[in-house]
Amino acid sequence: MTFVRCCAVTAVLASLVGCSSRPSGGGGGEGTAELTIFQDVNDMLRAVVGTTGHPPTKLADLERFQSTFTRGYNAVKSGDVVVLWGAPMKGEGEAGKDDPVVAYEKNVPTTGGYVLLSAGEVKKMTAEEFNAAPKAGKM
Repeated sequence: MTFVRCCAVTAVLASLVGCSSRPSGGGGGEGTAELTIFQDVNDMLRAVVGTTGHPPTKLADLERFQSTFTRGYNAVKSGDVVVLWGAPMKGEGEAGKDDPVVAYEKNVPTTGGYVLLSAGEVKKMTAEEFNAAPKAGKM
């Protein structure tokens, strides 16, 4: 019985820890919906790379993951999140100061907001920071 309980506790803790980066800074509940959407987009892009061996180049490449990553898929399809198609994804933990943007909220270039970097970090940037940041893929 102890072994089973230990395995259950380990499984619960592993699910709580997760494997995606959280944004730097920020506390409270600010941007929680956006962060959830960007984590979905990150996981969806990685799922495409994991199954096809290359990054998605168009919305149709994401369709097979629509039901698994509904919020992320709908945000990309609606245009609320812009994906830089063909952008290679770095391994999580490979982030560097020049980690390129792979997806962003549609208004980021003018008003700032959340972006997804190639190593999986979700970060809030000003319009100036975004415009100066390296971009991956095709704009």
